[in-house]
Amino acid sequence: MPEPLQLKQLTATQLEQEQRGDALIVDTRAAEQFASCHVAGSLQIGLVGPFASWAAILIKPTQRILLVAEDANRAFEAQNRLARVGLRDVIGYALADEDEWRRQGVALNSLPIWRCEDVCLASQQGRPFQLIDVRSCAEWLQGHLPGAISMPLLELDPEAAPIDFSTPSLVYCQEGYRAMTAASLLLRHNSVDIIVLIAALEGCTPSGPSPEVQERAEQPVPCLIGSGAK
Repeated sequence: MPEPLQLKQLTATQLEQEQRGDALIVDTRAAEQFASCHVAGSLQIGLVGPFASWAAILIKPTQRILLVAEDANRAFEAQNRLARVGLRDVIGYALADEDEWRRQGVALNSLPIWRCEDVCLASQQGRPFQLIDVRSCAEWLQGHLPGAISMPLLELDPEAAPIDFSTPSLVYCQEGYRAMTAASLLLRHNSVDIIVLIAALEGCTPSGPSPEVQERAEQPVPCLIGSGAK
């Protein structure tokens, strides 16, 4: 297997130019750092986690990739891990520098983060939002937030996702890793109001599946994205 290409550091201007040329920005920072500020159109996959596995699932092998990282060492680590799963067209990296991005006029975005207490408060206040569960169907059947739509990240089609664009969407998984990746993927293709739940799911719902879910789990159920089944 050939060695990965030498990775060069890009300026904010070069990053934006390459993105306009159809290169995909992959932001490797942690979920909360990405949520605070990121280049619009970026795909977030946290380096601290199953980074290469999700990248191999979500990114085409022929895709040109730009990395955003906290430092050069993390960028090189991301490049090497991508190469192991066949994603070798990494053309450069940029350091996450919000001040420089703003000085250069780079289009930026952010995502609100909620924790379990925020979900409870919004529910008590009657604030409308749709729940999107991006865990696997098997996890969803074992227990999920009431009213949640099953939309597994593994099969997520952002251009055909059954989302009500008039209502904010709360995206969640088990602890937030997949949820932030899914939210970034949805935002790349849609203008949607998305909130990401960063918390252990057990803190937001009673432990264990409900009797209704338990009964369904004992039967063969097809995995239908956006089925809305409860």
